[in-house]
Amino acid sequence: MARRAGVGFLPEACGMSWRLLRRRDGQVRRYGGISGDGLERGTLVLEVDLGDVSRSRGPLVQLGPQREPGCLFVIEPMADGRMHLLRRQGAAVSHLSVGLGRDPASGRLRLSYHWDRARGRSLLTAENLTRGTIRQQEARGALPVRPNEIAALFGPDAAAIRHPALDWAGLADHWQTVGPVPGIAPGTLIDTGDGPRPIETLRPGDRVRTADAGDLPVLWQGRIAAPVLGGLRTVRLNAPYFGLPDNLILRSTQRVALSGADVEYLFGDDQALVEARHLVDGRSAVWGPEGGIEVSHGLLLERHALIRAGGLWTESLYLGRIGRSPDLARATAPGALADRGQMPLHRGPVHRELLDFEVRALALARHGGRAPLAA
Repeated sequence: MARRAGVGFLPEACGMSWRLLRRRDGQVRRYGGISGDGLERGTLVLEVDLGDVSRSRGPLVQLGPQREPGCLFVIEPMADGRMHLLRRQGAAVSHLSVGLGRDPASGRLRLSYHWDRARGRSLLTAENLTRGTIRQQEARGALPVRPNEIAALFGPDAAAIRHPALDWAGLADHWQTVGPVPGIAPGTLIDTGDGPRPIETLRPGDRVRTADAGDLPVLWQGRIAAPVLGGLRTVRLNAPYFGLPDNLILRSTQRVALSGADVEYLFGDDQALVEARHLVDGRSAVWGPEGGIEVSHGLLLERHALIRAGGLWTESLYLGRIGRSPDLARATAPGALADRGQMPLHRGPVHRELLDFEVRALALARHGGRAPLAA
């Protein structure tokens, strides 16, 4: 699932924040000021459509010498099938590149560039959100992001970003985690052996109810704060659909379990996993507002399992085999477990995930019977 990373790092997010977001239409939202010296540490995130990248020419980001002599900031896909990031500030140069996989011409890509000048580390991560792959390259040394570069990326002219493939861009003042996204809203009640509890109150060792494996202990419960844009948008599942007593908010990639005779007939299993985004129909499930910063939580168990969240069977955090690469594992939300040797290996999801065309077939069957695409 992952390519090699270099020297490794531990994400730090407590007390940190996002500063700027830029949408496809050029609208910019500001969440905090930038000091006169710029940012010594942070994360730049871009989400792009790889199909649009392959059909277009030129870099995703370009701040060239013609605008700022002695300053270069370029992110560009090259003929070698890799995404390259090249920065120069006078005599100081930083170069990172990361592979895009076997089919770099399709899917949605989230590109994260991390830098930390004090620690002397920089990292480029490419996540193919369609194929579920993650690749990284890390290097020693890091250049700060200066005010002129921030202005070129997020200012009124945004001269550095004009590529048609760009969905959104975000700038944070911390090392934002990568990999599987915790997707459950705070306050969501999780079924445990002692009754329902808000997800944020669960601690390692607490036992939660699962659909197939009885009560399992929590290895990690944590949160991220991330923009609700692109692949990070939220979905609101509306009660009383899905058998919910109250509305439930999930990140769009959080998978829930569907069941029923039609699921078994069409796919040969009594349950199947579906990302929340596929449930959006304007009635039983709707998109959440775009553009803000929202918190979401995740529960990590020793094995992948279905947990009862807000009255709906949804998945625990699935890491796959990320734990085989300690450097990559440290970059994920539960990354501290890697240093303690506690990062689990998930051999496979508890049930198969439906592909896009399979979800459409199930929706067609259920809508024909006047039933929502519900669990």
